[in-house]
Amino acid sequence: MEKMFCENCNQKVNYFIKTNTIKEYKGEIVNIEENIAVCNECGEDIFVPEIENDNLKRLYAKYAELTGIISTEELIKFREKYNISQRELVAVLGWGKMTINRYEKGALPSKSHSDILKDIISNEERFKSLVKEAFESKRINEKVYTKLSNSFKSSKKNIITSLLELELSHEEDISNGFRKFDLERVENLISYIASKVDNLYKTSLNKYLWYIDFENFKENVRSITGLRYVKQQYGPVIENKGYEKIIDLLDDKFYKEETEDVYSNSTKVKIISKNNYDISIYTEDEIEVINYVIERFKNLSCSQISDESHKEKGWIDNNINNIISYDYADELKMNFK
Repeated sequence: MEKMFCENCNQKVNYFIKTNTIKEYKGEIVNIEENIAVCNECGEDIFVPEIENDNLKRLYAKYAELTGIISTEELIKFREKYNISQRELVAVLGWGKMTINRYEKGALPSKSHSDILKDIISNEERFKSLVKEAFESKRINEKVYTKLSNSFKSSKKNIITSLLELELSHEEDISNGFRKFDLERVENLISYIASKVDNLYKTSLNKYLWYIDFENFKENVRSITGLRYVKQQYGPVIENKGYEKIIDLLDDKFYKEETEDVYSNSTKVKIISKNNYDISIYTEDEIEVINYVIERFKNLSCSQISDESHKEKGWIDNNINNIISYDYADELKMNFK
């Protein structure tokens, strides 16, 4: 143990540790045990920076827990999520240069600062608006603004991926064509289909995906997307209305266009490609199957494609909402070659 300076003895001395309980801090009952360095020579308390800092960290952490003040861990995790430095964050918030540094080293944030930090942690839209305002006010440069904008997109994509995987991902078996749900493959496939089909609507999209997956299983003994399909009135569709979530949540590779159909008094949802798909993620055999199905259906209407799916044994044999096993792939009536 390194000797420390004792003001009473006026020299460096050895010391021992005694403990004391801090019962109250700023009106809150904390009951935190603190360590106190005591001089071996005179018995007076002496100051040891490391010990005092450790005491303060534990005291502030307990106080923050009781009062809802943001913790050091929450702050660091937030910065890591968006890959934003301490100086970049204070620039966005318009605070002093060392503010975040002090908080992460254990200093207790003010209630007002804590409330602002907790707000942007829980509300990404609020944080995005502050970043935009900081850029427009020239507190951050274009490089930082671009980096944070990309972080927002990445964060959104991670959330969407988690939501879709929760609904659509299963262990590999015959129900998904021995492939786990693959969002990248689904997203790029929809974008590619939409780029080749002039009028790709939500109803027909399900049939394109189903036929592509089942035809690929028939030819190559594995599905392309890992999706599971159920029987519905107008043909096979992605389980759990997954097509709704995919169309509503994803917007990197395609977007939806809604129009009101006055004759049927319904909303038609058209899928439009952004033409930034990556076809290289599929094998040559898979691309061949994809193009066969697109070529076979691209000049048919939604109802015509639906009628074709109703001729398939996989749709005929199952009840509404039942999973259609990929076992039925070998019995497809539609000829793509």
